[in-house]
Amino acid sequence: MTEAQVFRNKDRVELGTIQGDVEIRDCKVIAPEQGEQITVTGTIRIRGDTVIEGSLKAYGLRAERCDVEIQGDLSVETNVTIDKGSIEVAGSASAKQIQADGTITVGGDLVCGSGKAGGAIRVTKNAKAMRLSAGGSVAVNGDAEVDRLDAGGSVSVGGRIDSKEMDAGGSGRCNSGKISRVDIGGSFKAEGAVEIDEIDVGGAVSVGPGSKVGSIDVGGAFRASGDLTFGKIDVGGAVRIEGSAQGSLIDVGGAVHVNGSLTLTEKLDVGGTAVVGQDLHSSGTIDVGGTLTAGGRIESIGIDVGGKIEAKYIRAEETFRIGKRGEARGTVESKDIVIRERARVESLYGDQIRVEERARVKNIYGRSVYLEREVVVEGEVLYTDSFEAEERAVLKTEPRKVDRLPPPEGMR
Repeated sequence: MTEAQVFRNKDRVELGTIQGDVEIRDCKVIAPEQGEQITVTGTIRIRGDTVIEGSLKAYGLRAERCDVEIQGDLSVETNVTIDKGSIEVAGSASAKQIQADGTITVGGDLVCGSGKAGGAIRVTKNAKAMRLSAGGSVAVNGDAEVDRLDAGGSVSVGGRIDSKEMDAGGSGRCNSGKISRVDIGGSFKAEGAVEIDEIDVGGAVSVGPGSKVGSIDVGGAFRASGDLTFGKIDVGGAVRIEGSAQGSLIDVGGAVHVNGSLTLTEKLDVGGTAVVGQDLHSSGTIDVGGTLTAGGRIESIGIDVGGKIEAKYIRAEETFRIGKRGEARGTVESKDIVIRERARVESLYGDQIRVEERARVKNIYGRSVYLEREVVVEGEVLYTDSFEAEERAVLKTEPRKVDRLPPPEGMR
């Protein structure tokens, strides 16, 4: 077996094509004898801070206790390992694996099986790898096609991303693309449209228009800058969608604001306020602790609002509930309607209607109507089956029993 060629304690070493292994010890500059590339058929081992003035092609590269700067491209058939040091490549880099205790910087494209750094990974152009992992940050200015991006600090992809997982202790950022899972301790932002199966973020999330997200679990706030298609949104703070949205369910502790229409196949559960610019349709229930408003219609199986509800028309197929001292603006249609005490509502149309004490109603149209004490009805009461009012209920006109109620939407 050929012994390794060894170069020690030189300010400058010129190399051409080397058969076998090479050791560089405490040499400041390595330069090509001719052209712009050094070729080593074996492994090049470096100790001491070294600058390579050109491109390097080798079977393997291993450096120890030093920083390596390559002013051209780096092409390694097997692995690049930097023990207790960093590597900077001005051009493109390719290897099965690149590992450094410090920082990995690539000025051009990066193609590797996996990249791992104790510090940061920075790629100026595009990256293609099985895995990029850094104790600090991972930054790719161009596109990234990586099975997994993993950083203790931040992950940033300036172009399109295609990855199974983005995992960061701090923040995550990309332009557009596909990610199976985003797991970020801090915040995540996508400037353009992204397709993500699962988002789990401790802080805030922002995605671009036309995004599609399966599951969204966010401790802080979620924002979509345009239309959104989603599965489940579970957010501790606020949700804001600048366009229209359709999905399975929304469960939010704070507020929901949708500029366009909102369509859900399951339910809407909001602790605070929900505002929808156009129509709101839920195949399941709607439960809002505070205020619910829509610029168009609200339709659901069941609606329970603690504070105020307002829409052009409100239809709950099974049940409608408004809380104590609540307010409903717009005609309400439902089989079973309960208006809590001291609430203020407009027209009610349903099968079973119960208005609790001291509430105020404009009009009532129902099969069976029950008014508790001191209820005030300002308009008309029409019923087909039964009507009962407790003491001191005030009706501006006599209730009338009819054979058939007028069409509900004609009551607006």
